[in-house]
Amino acid sequence: MDLNSDFVNERVGRHVLEYMEQLQAIPLAQLDNVDEEGTVEEIMRIWIRLSLMITRRRPEIAISSLLNHVLPGIGTLQLKKLTRLRLNRLFNLLLAEGKISEAKRVFALCKQFLGWAETQGYLDHSPLGAMKRRDVGGRNNPPRERTLTDAEIWVFWHGLDMWDLSEQCRWALRLCLLSARRPDEVVRARRSEFDLEAGIWRQGKRNKSQRDHTLPISPLMRQCIEALDRANPGSPWLAPSPLNPELPLSKGAITQSLRRLVRAERGLGLEAFTTRDLRRTARSKLSALGVPNDVARKIMNHALEGIDKVYDTHDYLEQMQKALGRLSDNMQEIIQAESYLTLPHHYGGIRLVLPTDAMLYMGA
Repeated sequence: MDLNSDFVNERVGRHVLEYMEQLQAIPLAQLDNVDEEGTVEEIMRIWIRLSLMITRRRPEIAISSLLNHVLPGIGTLQLKKLTRLRLNRLFNLLLAEGKISEAKRVFALCKQFLGWAETQGYLDHSPLGAMKRRDVGGRNNPPRERTLTDAEIWVFWHGLDMWDLSEQCRWALRLCLLSARRPDEVVRARRSEFDLEAGIWRQGKRNKSQRDHTLPISPLMRQCIEALDRANPGSPWLAPSPLNPELPLSKGAITQSLRRLVRAERGLGLEAFTTRDLRRTARSKLSALGVPNDVARKIMNHALEGIDKVYDTHDYLEQMQKALGRLSDNMQEIIQAESYLTLPHHYGGIRLVLPTDAMLYMGA
């Protein structure tokens, strides 16, 4: 793992990177020289080195939670004397601050660590063995189902031109929708990944699943890429930071821009949505356009199901090209409409109604 990458630095503080570097520098025989009476921190360091840093794609995020919320509270305690009550006090502190997701993350990490310690022989039984994630802060919120209707897509697309955004943010957000990519996959893209002559985006393994991925470039995707290229001051990144072209645009920049655009008093006037909802909208559009599920899964870079994921090694490039072309044509029809009032919104006969002070009410 490259601990000095911009991708890692953007998500955690320097102290986390230094901690990881120190652990990697310690010989394993020295690190693992702890008996059964070791402290939480001594034994957790072994687990981080032998498990967390090997099995996690982004261990720095988990380690940051451990350094901030676990080790300061229980790091000096003898592991065998650690009780469920003492651990719940850690989780309760976060819950009292309204940090429910972080409390659940810390619980999951502690349970994973204690289960490993039991397997290794440091513990006879994990004090969290009988607890489940829902026992900390209640059940998880149901998964989001927000997608943009055709009318909302029109408002989103044209609203970006009416808001004071950098060209990088404006076209990166549009590319997220048209390519069904996660925001970090767009802002972390290098110009060298794109072959416009061949119409191919070779993303490689730079994605959540770490599966090698190549995506055809549709006509509207090409328009976004060319617009980003025109705004590019010679940076190696497709969407460089406006403040420092040697660095890519941060994921936070486009998510915050969209949040302000949606929530502002004179913003788009739409129900709140996120960059993740843009990807969900694209996936739903593919189904609505009759794209076969296996082709849509390939575009999303999801694994095929059942035995197909073992035996089906076809690249699906031709099928993906046709599917993304259909999506591009459909999006083109939407954004070229005279007004959002002429476009479908949820069900037939129901029109999108924007607040009178919405910046896009000019489409009425």
